[in-house]
Amino acid sequence: MRNALALGAALAVCCIGLEATSAAAEEAWAAALMESVERLNERVEEMERWREEDQRRIRELEEQLEAVRYADEPDEASVAEADAAGSAGGAAMGQGNLLNPAITAFLDIGGSLSTDDDNEARNRFALREAELDVRAAVSPRADGVLVIAMGEEIEDPFGDVDIDFAFAVEEGYLDVHTLPWDLALRAGKFRSAFGRNNLLHTHDLPQVTRPLAVQAFLGPEGLATVGASLSWLVPNPWDQYLELSTQVVNADGGSESPILGGPSAANPAVLSHLKLFRDIGETGSLELGTSFLFSRASGDREQGYTLGADATYLWRDPAAPDFRSLLLQGELFWSNGDFGDGSNGDDNWGFYAFGQYQFAQNGYAGIRFDYTDLPDVETRGRGNSDWGVSPYLSWYMNEALRLRLEYQHLERDLPGGRNSEDMLLLGLTFFIGAHPAHPYWVNR
Repeated sequence: MRNALALGAALAVCCIGLEATSAAAEEAWAAALMESVERLNERVEEMERWREEDQRRIRELEEQLEAVRYADEPDEASVAEADAAGSAGGAAMGQGNLLNPAITAFLDIGGSLSTDDDNEARNRFALREAELDVRAAVSPRADGVLVIAMGEEIEDPFGDVDIDFAFAVEEGYLDVHTLPWDLALRAGKFRSAFGRNNLLHTHDLPQVTRPLAVQAFLGPEGLATVGASLSWLVPNPWDQYLELSTQVVNADGGSESPILGGPSAANPAVLSHLKLFRDIGETGSLELGTSFLFSRASGDREQGYTLGADATYLWRDPAAPDFRSLLLQGELFWSNGDFGDGSNGDDNWGFYAFGQYQFAQNGYAGIRFDYTDLPDVETRGRGNSDWGVSPYLSWYMNEALRLRLEYQHLERDLPGGRNSEDMLLLGLTFFIGAHPAHPYWVNR
């Protein structure tokens, strides 16, 4: 009997222990379940906030798109009313922009450390360019643009140095952007639509210096002259962005261009550019272009043809579009000149290509390769050529301030023989005032 009672007591203790263990396990499981539910609730709330933010952005974009459509397609009554008001003393929109135009001041400061001690333009700091950009709508269909630039110039870097500050109207034109049949008209002084790099001002360059081929074929600062430009969005069965631009400009206005320039140039010069733009995947884009320039009587040259081809590819990481991107760009130049003595006609060609990778939100690293013949036979020997390679690093402190460091190795044909030069270039660029417009593939 005692054994039975002992056994019963033992069983009772075991049952109580099992019940206690089971209860503790259930409590732990319930606590873990509640923690998981709380995490899920937090995740759902976070996703809801993301959804509301995305919806807000979509609404803003839709409003911006509607505003752009309204601005690009004004009704005839509004245009007539604005024109009438303008003739009587200025439409409200026009007067407001005249009194408060978008004004931006750019400053581009550079420095160099070079192995070429004979070139007085090296191994010094320089105010490369100070630029004032003024833009405003002058009517519902047209904008006015004025760009005044000042830069430091060294007239004879290999002789008696003459440092001067030159002022110039870099651009000043009327841009009529809303015409029938998808046409747009530009009249005044503007940067010529030859390729991609020539359209950029100094502060927008992806590297410290312009490519050698652009300098050799179009001029040290590129080609800008006075004339008129007509562009047309070409309808096409592929439903792609296809733009054809034709420009008739003064040939004697490109005074620094090896192809144009000088009082002996016979006007006009004719330039044409065809551009195709299309999306590549969800976050990539490709732009292809061809250029043609015809001019007559520049120095000993009776007439000349210059052809160009350009390509730009931009990719952004879909997972981090503001932190990772890849930019590839290149241009090819070819020119043929006919000279008065019948023996000097020759072909010249050049190109540049660069790749740039964005490794952080504000950091970019790239490398550019250049090669060019020299179509200007007055200053260099026929058959001379230059080539160079330039790795660089750009860092944006913010939207308005950029630092750039570039190493450049150059090989050039000079009268004394082949010349090699190594340079370390520093660039500091910033702007004051309204946030400027820039090409889509330029970072800031």
